[in-house]
Amino acid sequence: MKTIKILLFFVLAISFSCKEEKPKPVLQENTQTASVKHYICANKCENSGSDVQGACPVCKNPYLHNDAFHSQDLLKNGPLNVPTNIQAPAANTPAAPSPAQNAKGIYHYSCTKGCYGGSGTASNCTNCGEPLAHNQVYHN
Repeated sequence: MKTIKILLFFVLAISFSCKEEKPKPVLQENTQTASVKHYICANKCENSGSDVQGACPVCKNPYLHNDAFHSQDLLKNGPLNVPTNIQAPAANTPAAPSPAQNAKGIYHYSCTKGCYGGSGTASNCTNCGEPLAHNQVYHN
């Protein structure tokens, strides 16, 4: 009787330990990592957004600046490492041009006829062709 109990115990132990484990289903994850775009569409159109300023190819509205883009860089790369041995530019080196828009999204040069857009330099309006005028509000 004692041997039957021991034999039964081993049979049960072997049957549970040899039980075939079925593979668990693997959830399909998107292998493409979605990157945060620098400029985004206000309407959140599909396949829109860009690393450069422009217009949405779907709804043709101008892109908006995306502050989350800069937060992503900070989280990914950490604070900027500013070199300590910065040399002053040579006297004959021209100054770097100012950006087309300031942090508030105001253009440095804008159309006098009120067309959307502008530029960082005194050029002609891309919509109507009129010369762009200096926008003093850019500096405030």
